[in-house]
Amino acid sequence: MARWKAGIASVALALLSLLVPTPPATAAPDKPTPEPTVVQECGADLKQHAAKIAATEKSETATCIRKQARKTGPATTDAGVAAAADICGGRATLSRTAACVIEDGLLLIFTVPNGVVIGSIQFTVSSLTTLDYSSLRWSQSWHYQANSVSGPAIPVVLDTFVYAEPQCLASCTVSSSGLVGGSALPGRVHSTTTYFHSPLSGYRWGAHGGTRYWFANAGWVNPTTNPSITAPAVHRCDDALTGYPSGCVYDSVVPMHDVLSYRYPSYARHLQLAINHFKMTNLLTRTQNETLMANNYNRACPPGRPDPPLPGVWSCDEYPFKSTYNGAYSQPYGRNIFIFNWNTAYEFNCRATWLTMRVSTDSGGYSACMIPLAENTLGGADLGAFYYKSRVLDGDQFQVRVI
Repeated sequence: MARWKAGIASVALALLSLLVPTPPATAAPDKPTPEPTVVQECGADLKQHAAKIAATEKSETATCIRKQARKTGPATTDAGVAAAADICGGRATLSRTAACVIEDGLLLIFTVPNGVVIGSIQFTVSSLTTLDYSSLRWSQSWHYQANSVSGPAIPVVLDTFVYAEPQCLASCTVSSSGLVGGSALPGRVHSTTTYFHSPLSGYRWGAHGGTRYWFANAGWVNPTTNPSITAPAVHRCDDALTGYPSGCVYDSVVPMHDVLSYRYPSYARHLQLAINHFKMTNLLTRTQNETLMANNYNRACPPGRPDPPLPGVWSCDEYPFKSTYNGAYSQPYGRNIFIFNWNTAYEFNCRATWLTMRVSTDSGGYSACMIPLAENTLGGADLGAFYYKSRVLDGDQFQVRVI
């Protein structure tokens, strides 16, 4: 029995060398490199699926994979599942520069032609992809964990292996990677990290990488299963920020620009009143059009305006920002903000005397406010850094939040 199982293991290891693609120059012309089978998707009727396989004069055992719906949070408290899903913190996530995917699957092993399940392996794969806003290189960490196995202790279940390799899906190459190959049964987590790189391809373009995995067992009718791909959504790379390196982000995620009250109190208070009190939109769309930006600023803060005393101390700030399509040039009117609380004697006066005081029912529009020059300079620098680190391009939306 030990000799027989050792033979099965040798066959499985030999399968790994066959499943890894061989360069054409060294492949035998009459023996093309085998690929994972592409016909083994679990149908709704397993018996019918088994009958189709039997029609090809195959018998004994076959396999298929059935993807399972991912529940919110960890699928179970089992330590194995927690290990595989921990890379994602227990749930799938997507941010501007990172995506975590969790997939649950069930490998079914059944007899042909009657379609009776004789074994199964329930597993979880998780994948964390991390982008770089200042580089066209990104990483994908991939984990496999078998959570449970069922069926009698027979080789067609126990001698099952899992293999994985990186795969470029759009505009990328593999810089470096570790391959996965080992037992598909519960016991340990299989992990690999791949580094992808996208070649420079113009102003903006889509890039996509993933991890391809499959199962193998010499005792099955088809010795490999169909391949599955673990990959997040396509991300965007660009070379559209003049003076900055190229980089990549998930442009489907609307980034948040946080304005910190403790960092620049007058600047933050102006934005807070504009957004919360006068109901100006906090969902803005960036423009990189220099002419429009100049028009926005000159309308909100016109040349020759009557500034407060002490030149160089005050600076004219505008909201929505001049670097957006929502700026003053597109708005029907502007407002000079003045707030006074009779109970506390609190006053906030924008001193934008070239603009009229509007009634409270006139929501929206744009505002201008004279604030300390140092705060305005710092706020503008932070907005520019946000544009770069979130790679906010012309036509991209972003949100503004004062905290």
